[in-house]
Amino acid sequence: MWRNNGGALPRHNPWYRVNSMSPKFVLACPECGGVVAGDHIVCERCGLPRVVRMMTDQIGTPQDVIKRPGDSLWKYFPLLPVENRDNIVSLHEGMTPVVEAKNLASRTGLTSVFLKNEILNPTGSFKDRQVSVGISKARELGAGTVAVVSSGNVAAAAAAYAAHAGMECCVFVARHAPETKLVQVKVCGAKAYRVDSAYASEIFSLVIAACNKFGWYHLSTAGMYNPFNVEGAKTISYELYEQFPDGLPEFVIVPVGGGGLLGAVWRGFTDLAKLGLISHLPKLVGVQAAGCAPFVRAINHGESPSDTFGNPWTNPETIAGGIADDVVFDAHTAIPAVRSTGGTAVAVDDAQILAAERLLALTEGVFCEPSSATTIAALEPLREMNVLTETSTVCCLITGGGFKDVESAQSLVEETRLIPAELSAIAHPVSS
Repeated sequence: MWRNNGGALPRHNPWYRVNSMSPKFVLACPECGGVVAGDHIVCERCGLPRVVRMMTDQIGTPQDVIKRPGDSLWKYFPLLPVENRDNIVSLHEGMTPVVEAKNLASRTGLTSVFLKNEILNPTGSFKDRQVSVGISKARELGAGTVAVVSSGNVAAAAAAYAAHAGMECCVFVARHAPETKLVQVKVCGAKAYRVDSAYASEIFSLVIAACNKFGWYHLSTAGMYNPFNVEGAKTISYELYEQFPDGLPEFVIVPVGGGGLLGAVWRGFTDLAKLGLISHLPKLVGVQAAGCAPFVRAINHGESPSDTFGNPWTNPETIAGGIADDVVFDAHTAIPAVRSTGGTAVAVDDAQILAAERLLALTEGVFCEPSSATTIAALEPLREMNVLTETSTVCCLITGGGFKDVESAQSLVEETRLIPAELSAIAHPVSS
């Protein structure tokens, strides 16, 4: 049964009203399938957070919905929980490329490695997908101020999209969040609060209390707090379906903090299966930093979502701050994502993460932040575990850019040496 993690989760919230006559979606329990209209976001029977269930039988021809033209994720409007197109807040997020990483594949002993490059979203991370959908829903419900808990990427996205929407924005980050990410937030006019805590669950409790007191809309990208925001990340799966016309990769590797991205990717593939567009789902692999790995622990120990909600990680400590969530906030979708697809979960330490960040840049010219580098760091241990073979087709999600956390990347390179303006000072010229 659900354990409420210090009272942080409201069992109902007036901002999350669902019209019982909505033709597009309902909120449904992922366990029993129970449907609700109104403002309850937790199933009274199972105690699990409800998720958005789209009415896919009412969207028209599946191929037309998925393969329609468009320059943002909003081309998939029929599959997203916003009812009026006039409420869309978009900076042309989504439609990111897939890059075949031949050099990286060679270095890791694999034949086919692909990168889904989410760095090319407007604020530099996949969080733009979630925030675009979430803030569009906030506008539809009449909100004027949004608030988020973030390691940095959600904060940057929320600040940018709030500015574009003409809304006020308050962001709350843990004490370890890189200051470079907060610069982006503050330039966009958001109010930033650095909270003296390393525990995401503690900060969520604070922000929920503030939202209740001040009437803010909670825009954080954790489905257990807001079921709408995470829907934006499902569009990654829709795009992968289009980008792999000969068949999806055998494995899709996803970084995991709270688990919302992994759960959303799974639910996106599930949508495609329900629409009859795919016959089977890729095997999903969740990767965490060894210094904060409650999801890996849950998978290895056979925990249920309810078990993980009440069993936070003690003393999270990793360079990958973007995934340093002490609670698997979206365990109700992330755990079945792995188990139902025959996937797995793996933890990598900070040394492996930094080495992978460097390797990706050296082999493919892609500069990612540490949280993203976990998917690259996972390739070698997955080979050692015999999860991946030489012929496996793998797609790694690269979720955020390295410019988000330049400080950690500086440890990978030497300081630039000052030389006189003389040819003799160039000791080792590059070969022509």
